Amino acid sequence: MRDTFDLSLYFVADPACCSGRDVIEVVSAAAEAGVSMVQYRNKSGDMVAVHAQAAALAEILKSYGIPFIVNDYVDVAFAVGADGVHLGQGDTDPRAAREKLGERAVIGQTAFTAEHMAAIDAGVVDYVGTGPFYPTKTDKGKPVLGAMKFTELVGLSPVPVVGIGGVKPENARAVIDAGAQGVAMMRSISEAEDVQKAVQQFQEVLR
Repeated sequence: MRDTFDLSLYFVADPACCSGRDVIEVVSAAAEAGVSMVQYRNKSGDMVAVHAQAAALAEILKSYGIPFIVNDYVDVAFAVGADGVHLGQGDTDPRAAREKLGERAVIGQTAFTAEHMAAIDAGVVDYVGTGPFYPTKTDKGKPVLGAMKFTELVGLSPVPVVGIGGVKPENARAVIDAGAQGVAMMRSISEAEDVQKAVQQFQEVLR
């Protein structure tokens, strides 16, 4: 997967942001509709649920050939045979994750300042998630970048960039135009009344 992953339509699935629906049901619908990558993010602290959901999602996404990324939990990613991990600033060091998961794993990292970009080792990290591009409910403490600042950071990145933060079908094109290789979203898919329709709306905009 490390040589073939596609950032274009990157769905971040959090059980807390699925409008009361099962995250496995939501991810299955998104995979059927054609998202290009899925990241599983669960900050609940319930590691029994994390393991169970991650194992189920790994199996489902394998059948679709869609890369499955686990947020933060390197040991969980290893245990369930995920395709890689996404690491925030302050999470596991990417080098330790690479050593644990091997050379074929996809390793992403959050980077939203020039200092973060300068610290990226392109021999270890495969892509960065940068944002928030727009205001978002998820990362309330981070300053919104907007197009100009986002473009500056893309120019500093030694690896492909996926833009995240408040991305919806109606504003996704501007993120690509600002230099991103793809867009990442959470609620605009996971809380949509019709998950497959939401994915299709993104696809139409990003073609």
